[in-house]
Amino acid sequence: MLAEIITIGDELLLGQTIDTNSAWMGAQLSAHGVRVHRITSISDEAKAIQAALDEALSRVDFVLMTGGLGPTRDDITKETLAAYFDTQLVMDEAILHRITEWFAGRGFEMLEVNRHQAMMPQACKVLVNPRGTAMGMWFEQDAGQKVVVSMPGIPYEMKGLMLEEVLPRVDQHWKLPTRYHRTLLTQGVGESFLSQLVWDWEEQLESHGVSIAYLPAPGQVRVRLSAVDFDPVVAKERVEAEVTAFLVLAGNHVVSDQDEGLGAAVVRLLTKKKLTMATAESCTGGAIAASITSVPGSSAIFKGSVVAYDNQIKQSMLGVSDEALQEHGAVSESVVRQMAAGARERLGVDYAVATSGVAGPGGGSIEKPVGIVWIALSGPRGVESKCLNFGNSRTRNIERSVREALAWIIRAAK
Repeated sequence: MLAEIITIGDELLLGQTIDTNSAWMGAQLSAHGVRVHRITSISDEAKAIQAALDEALSRVDFVLMTGGLGPTRDDITKETLAAYFDTQLVMDEAILHRITEWFAGRGFEMLEVNRHQAMMPQACKVLVNPRGTAMGMWFEQDAGQKVVVSMPGIPYEMKGLMLEEVLPRVDQHWKLPTRYHRTLLTQGVGESFLSQLVWDWEEQLESHGVSIAYLPAPGQVRVRLSAVDFDPVVAKERVEAEVTAFLVLAGNHVVSDQDEGLGAAVVRLLTKKKLTMATAESCTGGAIAASITSVPGSSAIFKGSVVAYDNQIKQSMLGVSDEALQEHGAVSESVVRQMAAGARERLGVDYAVATSGVAGPGGGSIEKPVGIVWIALSGPRGVESKCLNFGNSRTRNIERSVREALAWIIRAAK
């Protein structure tokens, strides 16, 4: 079963709003046996909407649209859909009552433009939106063989409609197979090297009814294994058997066997083992700490961080010696090891990770070029350190330093 998503709004095309709706919708649809074939973003124009629908319905049987359902003049999706499906807008008294109550409950004045939101296309099934005043719409064409769904563009309103109205209707309208996924997280190995490592195993996946996808990012690769079957138990068994094989082949490159970020993986592992951690950061500027504290429940394992950008802070807060700074400089093995050891001792944790480097784009030298990063980990087995060189992109250097540090904690704590 293939579907297409059409997002409507000039703000998307101008880059003022990032389309997060489509990614979330794709994940939800996939779990219900629907594969998104294409995503299209278009302007708030009737001709653009009509053309996008014509093209999408020529390729797939299910089209989902978001955006253009507000009360202002530029919100023309509802009127355009009524014309497209050759139907009239009529006042839906039940929806009008809901909208009236919605405004009254919040102490807002209801305007005529808000009243107009209760005008619905006669040919559609109205999808009630309790989170706002723009309703969703379900249109059927060719005796129900083709379906078009229109929803508000506001993410939390769209998500509510998808979960409570659209997906249950999808399950009722079509007999669809189950798609089962497992996503594994690897770090410190490139996509091509990883593929080569599991080459022979990967060649036989298709014959086992399992597909694989590599999702690379700086310093990490997510590997997704999928199977489709009308029997959900069979789909799961196929994937889980291949997950077991992949874990053996990829070995220590795998840092999480769940679809999660490295920060979440650290929190989950240290919570399970009842361990604690802290960070001492220079070139990463608190980014490692931020990736941990953004995870719910991180307070159970994370004690604190010292962002020691200045050498005086390295000395006074972390106990780095003046001798090490004078002889080797802030970006050095000696200093970063003292930073990690000082953070572990002074914050009283099981693990402390430290970073010091030249993130760029300036500040480098022949001896210490842009992109050089020293990372140290202090733990029950003592202090370890390593030097990495990522290149001249400041953002990329920080991202990769964070991922390297988090993965190191995971491997050390396993």
